[in-house]
Amino acid sequence: MGRIYKAVKLSSGKKSEMTVAFVDTGADETVISKRIAKKLDLKMYGEYEALSAAKEKITGKLATVTISDGKIADELVVGVSDQVFMESDEEGVETIIGIDFLQRNNVRLSFKR
Repeated sequence: MGRIYKAVKLSSGKKSEMTVAFVDTGADETVISKRIAKKLDLKMYGEYEALSAAKEKITGKLATVTISDGKIADELVVGVSDQVFMESDEEGVETIIGIDFLQRNNVRLSFKR
């Protein structure tokens, strides 16, 4: 069937950055790369920990960012870590949209042809 990718705008204050997101229905939480967080001057705090599908521990910081696809815009606390992107074969992807964002915004996925 393939993977789901979506162009999204990440923003904080007056700064914003367009990026490609991988919509991952198996990810509990949304994660962004450190590069994007730095470009947006996000204030990082606390500790972020999660387990990947391969049961590898992912660590990083937390940050608050607004994610928008043009129809939905939501401010969300996200994990900031490069680990998931270094392990990925998804070149250019710097955001993983998790179930947290999808549920908060009642996103419905349709696989109609």
